[in-house]
Amino acid sequence: MSKFSSNINLHELALSKGQRIHRTIEVEMAPIELSGECYQVVMGTGGVEVGVERISGGFLVTIAFDACIYGPCFRCLREAALEMHPAQEEFIPLHADEWNPGDISPFVADMVVDVAGLAREALMLSLPTKILCEESCPGVCPSCGQAGHDGPCAGTGEEIDSRWSRLRELRLGGPDASLKTDEE
Repeated sequence: MSKFSSNINLHELALSKGQRIHRTIEVEMAPIELSGECYQVVMGTGGVEVGVERISGGFLVTIAFDACIYGPCFRCLREAALEMHPAQEEFIPLHADEWNPGDISPFVADMVVDVAGLAREALMLSLPTKILCEESCPGVCPSCGQAGHDGPCAGTGEEIDSRWSRLRELRLGGPDASLKTDEE
């Protein structure tokens, strides 16, 4: 298998039931978009570790790798770096025609595994919903826009977007509280 190929042809492996092989495949990962922001992906130096095991009814393909994600913090827009260690398993049946097409991995065609596609999916599934520069990131002041990392700001913190001003008129006390409406 070529170092530059990111595919594994399962037919060419000629594995018997219970046999397992390991390969390391170099994969380049395109930038990813998350919550409208673009993040660069730097793959670890070890490449993608791929294991293929012949099991009853097909193959079990496992992948694991290290990567670092770089891009803006969701709260303050400073540079954030996130170390990732994604891993994933895929079962590839010997007789795909006996399976529902929705149950078969989209990264396998004619018993050829697209390792780069599988690695990208593993990375995307392991990402948090928000990438932060640090877990306790204070974000930015909603009134003046200064980053909370830079210390106290000149903003009052009391200013509210005028579109939300009607919410101040709500009286939310106990179970007997009523809402003030325009009809009153």
